[in-house]
Amino acid sequence: MSDYAAALRELIGLIGEVPTATSRFGIRDDLGKTMDTLKVISSPAGGYLAVYHVGTGHGYEVHLATSADLLNWTHQALLDEPASQPTIAVTPDGGFLVVVEAGGDGRPAWLRFLYYPNVARLLSGDAVKVFDAPHTITHREMAEGTPNVYQVTFAPDIEHSTVITGFHYLRATRFLRRGDVDRQAQGLLVNFQHWTTRRERHLDAALARWNVKGNIGGRDEFRWRGRQYTLIEGQLGKHRWESWRIFLYDPAVDKAYPVAIKTPGGSAAFANPTVTMLTAPSGAPALLVTLYLFDAGAASGEEGPLLYYHELTDSGR
Repeated sequence: MSDYAAALRELIGLIGEVPTATSRFGIRDDLGKTMDTLKVISSPAGGYLAVYHVGTGHGYEVHLATSADLLNWTHQALLDEPASQPTIAVTPDGGFLVVVEAGGDGRPAWLRFLYYPNVARLLSGDAVKVFDAPHTITHREMAEGTPNVYQVTFAPDIEHSTVITGFHYLRATRFLRRGDVDRQAQGLLVNFQHWTTRRERHLDAALARWNVKGNIGGRDEFRWRGRQYTLIEGQLGKHRWESWRIFLYDPAVDKAYPVAIKTPGGSAAFANPTVTMLTAPSGAPALLVTLYLFDAGAASGEEGPLLYYHELTDSGR
C-alpha cells in the first residue's frame, strides 16, 4: 500500500469512527441552545471558539460560544440575524473572519462576511467591517450560502486582502426559476469590497460518480499528511432527508470517496460537516469533526449536532 493510500485510509477511518472518539451528541451551550452546524477553532487567547446557528421559530440566528474542554460551551454573543450556516477563521493579523448565510428560511439567502480585529470584538459581537455578497450565479430571489473559508491573505490588512470562500448555490434552469438542487461554487473577495465567483462543476461531478442526485451543500477544507482535503455533504435522493451522506474529496486527484460514519446507535444520515486540526485539552494533537444528524436517519438520542474528536500520536499535518 502506498503512503498516500495508507494516509487516506487512516483519515477516512478516523472520520468515520465515532464510538472510539471523545464525543457529544445533541450538543448545547450553557443557555440550552442547540449548537447546530457548529464550526470549532482554537482561540489565540486559549481554549476554543465555536460559531453555530439557532432556530428561533421564525428564522435562524448565528451565535458564538467558548469552551475550555470542547464539550461544555459558554454562550458569548449573538453575531448575526437572520442568518445561519456560519464558519469562522483566524485572519493573518490575529483577528477573525465570520462568514454566514444571511437571510434564508424561505427567503432569499446570500453570503455575509463579518470582520473582527481582535478576540474582544468577537466576544462582544461587534464586527468592524461587513460585506454582503451580491448574487452572481443564481437569481437574487434564490440562495447562495453554506460558506467555508479556504484562504485568507492580508497585504498587509483587511483593506488589502483576499478571501477565498466555498459556497453552494441553488441551481436553476431556464424554466424553473425557483431552483432545482444545490450545487458548488467558489468566491473571491478582494479588499473586502470586490466579489467574483465561479461554479465548481468538477466537485459536483466527483460526487455525482457516487450517485449523488440531490443537493450538494456544506463543506470544509483541512490539511492531512501534507495534502489538502475537503469534507463535503451530498444527498443521494432529492427531498430525502435520510439520504444525506458524507464524502472526502481530494482536489489533487479530483476524486471523492464515501465516508461511512459509524455511531453507537447506528445512525445513517449525516450533513453539515466541518473539520479542524487542533490541540486537544490534554495537549495532544487532535482531529475534530462536527456533523448534523437529521431526525430522519438518526438513531434515538443521536439527533441534532454532533461533535467528536480523536487524539493523535502526531500532528497529522
